[in-house]
Amino acid sequence: MKTNRGIIAGTALFLLTGLMGQAEIKVLIDHNSEGDPQFKFKNAPQPVKHDAADEANAKFTIVDGENDPHGNSNLGALNDGKLPEEEDDPRHNFFFAAGSEGGRLKVRLRSLIDVKQVNTYSWHPRRRALQVYNLYAADGTAADFNAAPKRGTDPEKCGWKLLAKVDTRAKFGDEGGQYAVSISDDSGSLGKYQYFLFDIFKTEDRDEFGHTFFSEIDVRAVTPTETETPAGPNIKPRLKDFEWTLDVSQSPDLKEWAETQLKPAVDKWYPIWVECLASDGFTAPKKFTITIKPMDGVAATGDTDVEVSESWIKGQIRNPEWNEAVGSVMHELVHVVQQYGNQRNPGWMVEGIADYFRWFHYEPVAHHPKLSARGAARAKYSDSYQTTAGFLEYVVRNHDHEFVVKMNYALRQGRYSPDLWREFTGLSVQDLWSEYIKSLPESTTVPRAEAPAETPSPAPAARRPGS
Repeated sequence: MKTNRGIIAGTALFLLTGLMGQAEIKVLIDHNSEGDPQFKFKNAPQPVKHDAADEANAKFTIVDGENDPHGNSNLGALNDGKLPEEEDDPRHNFFFAAGSEGGRLKVRLRSLIDVKQVNTYSWHPRRRALQVYNLYAADGTAADFNAAPKRGTDPEKCGWKLLAKVDTRAKFGDEGGQYAVSISDDSGSLGKYQYFLFDIFKTEDRDEFGHTFFSEIDVRAVTPTETETPAGPNIKPRLKDFEWTLDVSQSPDLKEWAETQLKPAVDKWYPIWVECLASDGFTAPKKFTITIKPMDGVAATGDTDVEVSESWIKGQIRNPEWNEAVGSVMHELVHVVQQYGNQRNPGWMVEGIADYFRWFHYEPVAHHPKLSARGAARAKYSDSYQTTAGFLEYVVRNHDHEFVVKMNYALRQGRYSPDLWREFTGLSVQDLWSEYIKSLPESTTVPRAEAPAETPSPAPAARRPGS
């Protein structure tokens, strides 16, 4: 991590007047050229752990657009009170997908409150630190209120009010570092609101990566109900001291591919899977083996031994545009970390979680699995692999940001039950599945009436099929 040498590069203060008849809305932009671990700025407020938009008091959802799979896909990075550990820390930031036009984020507070400030924070060594967005607010009482206006719908015509337009480039150009944007009013109150809508734009068009690394979003109340303690760096440890063996002795012609393509991916992503699947009292394996060999199927994992089909890899890497060679190993690495032992867990959930991390964290957004309207009529949430993974992603995105983390913990303890879906989300698994099916684009189908079998099955055999 960089030190805080020469932290303050400059501060800009912009005044927007006349919006909504308020006295004077202020947009304060502060900048640290090199970054401070606690996000301390010369003039802008420091991010806090407890505020009106923290994990206990608000729900963040994507109204339009898609998150980048290399960032924090469940939006938890925006209100967990934990700050990135370094200037380029995608797992602890939220940003929209590469190549997209940005999108819209909605924040729904627990109740209507008198708002003092809305503050946004970002950190990146280059242009992805910049912030460009319009902020709208609503109390939700308008007769024509649209709680989730997508791009193409003017929020001001459906119950929202424009609070501010933010563009940090106006003062600092393309400079990276840390940014704090604080939106407030001279009167001390922005007004009483329950909803906020961030219409977020690309920061530049020179490449496909012009999307802000948002580290935290705070909504500060005029009268806070909890002590607003400073946010701190994300202290979850990243596994570093692990060893693994790559065995290509039975497939020597794949040695170059394995060394140049597979090895860097494993070195990077295995610690990430360990972090994503962490739970109390559990220590992930620090040693494992990956063997590429002639075998039937795609891949298989037994405890800490991963075997991958030589013919599968060769068939995949012939595709110059996109292939599943490395992705299939990512799925197996999740199995190495899961370590559910001999617990009687449903196999479809075990495989669904592995595919969830593979497809929605590792693979490009364009290849995320999606049920078709036609296929939805025949699908079940227990179909495993991509079908279950897509369903899990929907639940995480719309109901509980920590759902897969909580379910993983339950599976390690051998206490899976259909009741957990209601415990974690407030809805039964059948109701969640019905909701998911109805959300599919151009889907007019209805899920089958009968519920899939929920009898727990024994843990997968020593050799689990890959995807």
